[in-house]
Amino acid sequence: MTRSRILLLDDEAPILDIMSLFLKRNGYDVVCSQSGSDALSVFREEYSSQKKIDLAILDVSIPGDIGAKEILEPMREIDPDICVIITSGDSVQGAMDDPLKFGFSGSLKKPFRSTELIEIVKEVLKD
Repeated sequence: MTRSRILLLDDEAPILDIMSLFLKRNGYDVVCSQSGSDALSVFREEYSSQKKIDLAILDVSIPGDIGAKEILEPMREIDPDICVIITSGDSVQGAMDDPLKFGFSGSLKKPFRSTELIEIVKEVLKD
């Protein structure tokens, strides 16, 4: 069985590092990005080279760059089946409360535990 590939987007390197570690320990291949525009480029390149990303976990807001809401549509144009989980430490984001209404597969409020991260990933990927 092929390992699921996950793209992580967060502007905070320590968060990326810990999320990546948790996911790798649970058998996932992980690609990280600290900027929204870079994440979209990576997603496009991976898709073009037949290294399909199965799930993207995207921060809602990236200061000075595009975040999850702006990336979702271009990602879906490339791969309509991509699953996307949004993360945020801000509780006033409408998409965080009702992610399906906004086209996301789920949401994860920061701070979160490793068990919460793995649980939502498995749920969304139907692992």
